[in-house]
Parts: sequence; C-alpha cells; structure tokens
Amino acid sequence: MKKVTMIALMCAGTVAAGASADIYQWDWSADVNGTTGLNMNGGEFQSIHAQYNSNTQRFLWEVTFADQITDGFTLAVNNGPNPKGHAGELALLYFDATDSNVRVTGYAYNGQNSFNTYFDGSAEAGTQNPDMIFGSDALGANASLIMQASMQDIGSTRVMTLEMDASLVNGHNPIYPGPEGPGEWTGMQFDELIGLWMHPMTGMNTSYSEDGALTELSFNRQGWFDGSNFTTTTIPAPGAIALVGLGGVLANGRRRK
Repeated sequence: MKKVTMIALMCAGTVAAGASADIYQWDWSADVNGTTGLNMNGGEFQSIHAQYNSNTQRFLWEVTFADQITDGFTLAVNNGPNPKGHAGELALLYFDATDSNVRVTGYAYNGQNSFNTYFDGSAEAGTQNPDMIFGSDALGANASLIMQASMQDIGSTRVMTLEMDASLVNGHNPIYPGPEGPGEWTGMQFDELIGLWMHPMTGMNTSYSEDGALTELSFNRQGWFDGSNFTTTTIPAPGAIALVGLGGVLANGRRRK
C-alpha cells in the first residue's frame, strides 16, 4: 500500500452531547449512481464522500478512484448550481499530490471553465492579478488546526482526502466580487443541495513561490465531474464525528483582504 504523507495532523473527537449543528453529507458511488456524464480521462471515479458542518465549518472531501493515475484535482462546491460561471462567489482549490508533500492551494474562483484562476483572478477581459486565499505550505503555526490532506493507494484504488476548517475560505473578502457584491461570497460550503466542479488530472506538474502560491500548472489529461443540485443527507450533530478545535479557528481575528 502506497501512502503519501499528510500535510498536517489534526485531533478528532465527538461533538458534545446537546450541541446543535447541521451536518450535511453527500455520498456518490459509481455502483449506485452510474457514470453517465462524467469524464474519466483524469482517473476513474469510484466514489465520493463529502461532509460540511454549518456550525464548525468543518469541510471533508474524500474521492476514491478505481485506478491509480490521478495526480491531483481542482474543486469548487456550492449549495446547488453548477459552480462554473459563478465568479466572485466561491473558492477554487488545487489539490496537488504529485509528490510526498501533498499541497492544497485556494483562490477565489473566477468562474471560468478553465484552471487559470491561479494566475487570472477575474472573468473580465484581460489578465487580472489572482485572488489567493491560502497556500498549505504557508499556513504557519496554525497548520495543525486547519488542514489535513492525503493520498493513499489501497489495493487497485487511489484515495484522495481533504479535511479542513473552511472558515479559512468562507470568511474571505473577494477582490473581484460577484454581481451582487461581496455578500454573495460563500467560499467552500453546501447544505441540503450540493453542486460541484471537479477536474482530476494526470501527468500533473506544478511549481510554487516561496509564499506558497501556485505559479505553474500543466498536465497530460483531465477528466471532470461537474454537476448540480445533488441532494444531501442531514446528520444529527450529537451522533456525528467532528473535529475538536478545528472548525472556526480562523473565523475571528484573521486579517481580511
């Protein structure tokens, strides 16, 4: 079994009895749901398990590929519509497992049907400065409270997991707001419905600056799972596993752009 080292370790525990939160869960499986409309060039989707806790802002995304060719992916999610075209509202994450140091970089998504958000922050004509939110290599002293990312080869499958305090992105003030202003920004969350724009890649090559910004991205092939209005399940918080001290650690006292 091949295992790629995690970015950071986090402590887990149970939600205290009586705590209230809405935990939304989405599970997709090729065995149950089929693969119509998906493109498998970047890896054969087998299953996706996602959770979002609206109280702690804990975000979990675990995708299993039936083969072992995927090097990374981009991901944007929201509460229903296909994220494509929703500039100034969402975060676009770049998950990079090309080597043992799994990296995740977050930018304000420019809404375009491309990967250029990391160097062009706006959908307007021309090239605008990117609106970077974070780079996992530069999270500093709080890294152990913020994020965990890993890639593991298990049997014939490849599992990529991201677990993070989404307040890191949900509280961002976008440089290029959507048409209704900064209040439209939701970052990285979903509720009763979920929409996703996910593109896995093979032959991925990346470069980064000293401050953790993604400076170069190339790949051989890409696939996609783009969809809208998938129904989630609500899990009662007292019976669900959540991270102690993870959700909301950045919600207060963080410098806002």
